[in-house]
Amino acid sequence: MKNYFWFVCSLVWAGLILYLSFFTPISEGEEPWLENQDKLGHFIFYAVLSMFLIKTFSKEISIQYPMNSGALISLIFGVLIELGQHFFTNDRYGDFMDVLANGSGILLVVILIRIFPKYFRHKSIL
Repeated sequence: MKNYFWFVCSLVWAGLILYLSFFTPISEGEEPWLENQDKLGHFIFYAVLSMFLIKTFSKEISIQYPMNSGALISLIFGVLIELGQHFFTNDRYGDFMDVLANGSGILLVVILIRIFPKYFRHKSIL
């Protein structure tokens, strides 16, 4: 019987991103801790999502290029979230800079896995 730990982590994390993107109110008037707190959040959340998806595709769902697939699905998910915010919400808006922050987090994970595959227990297959 297969263990689907990383798959469940991926689903839960994607659900958390969906919840935070669509169903939490924007806090107006509050002072952010950091100047670009929103972009840092996008960077971290999508870095973790891509890591979970890469682990899912390399350990539990065998596909030929797990790193490329995990990164691509994370990026497509991020773009769809931003488009959904733009077209389907009244209090939020899609932002290209958010997509760039998402992509930067994803790219960081891919680079780290390629440079340090033994720390991620990943076979370096494109």
